[in-house]
Amino acid sequence: MTHLPSFKRSTRTATIAFASAAAGIALGVPGLALATHSGQSVPAPPATPTSDSQIQNIDQVKTAIKGYYGDTTTTTPDPVNGATVLHQLNPDGNYAHQVEGIAAMAAKKLVNHDKKNPAKAILFDIDDTTLNTFSYEIYSNFVFNPTTNAAFVNAGSATVFPAVPGMVQLEKTAEANGYQVYFLTGRPIAQTAGTLANLTDAGYDVDPSHVFLKDTTAATEPWLASCVDPTTQKFTCTTIQYKSLTRQHIEQDLGADIVANFGDQFSDLKGGFADSTYKIPNPMYFLP
Repeated sequence: MTHLPSFKRSTRTATIAFASAAAGIALGVPGLALATHSGQSVPAPPATPTSDSQIQNIDQVKTAIKGYYGDTTTTTPDPVNGATVLHQLNPDGNYAHQVEGIAAMAAKKLVNHDKKNPAKAILFDIDDTTLNTFSYEIYSNFVFNPTTNAAFVNAGSATVFPAVPGMVQLEKTAEANGYQVYFLTGRPIAQTAGTLANLTDAGYDVDPSHVFLKDTTAATEPWLASCVDPTTQKFTCTTIQYKSLTRQHIEQDLGADIVANFGDQFSDLKGGFADSTYKIPNPMYFLP
């Protein structure tokens, strides 16, 4: 497989915006300077620590995450075994306020962008960019399991995965100002029905032809053919390569101009084919 290069637009400088954990404000930062995996000021531990003092205590981190999201118990049945308690974020909590601030900043910039560009578009990642998965992280004790996660995804319900605060309004503002809206996720293509249902239930306007999930065979997404090993048929592309190739398809084959790309992981944002990128906070997991 030919490795996908890190594409850069020759005539436009990409910027990344992210939230400051300390100040709760959004900052525009040239390029993709990776301060940490979360885009915040807390340094990541070394890959091979030499002392326990280099590692944050995991129980304390979990407690802090719950406090940041405003852990709230509900009586919603969980999609796996029907238990009547499901945890959700507090819509008036610190996480909600922070992402609403980022969405408002982005909306202002989109409104002031070139109003005469008929091809202008925005692109959203899904998990923890447009749909919040705090409920699953608490249910799973922050340990991903593909079977139980699929049950949450395929429930297709905003009572399970609600909209990330501020993002539905951001989409509406973009649409009102002439933007096309695309969604791009690393979820497997088998989860398309649940994903479309969840986005719709959460309040997003969804054009199914503008929603891309990962086809690891490339059968329905031929622009990913270079990601499939011809001998083993294994999908070999990294997240950055997969998402870059799909953004390239959206721009070069579909004729869209991705003015803004929104993601909760830096791997959602690197690789080019977007004028600006916006980092959404997510301290729950890291996807390289």
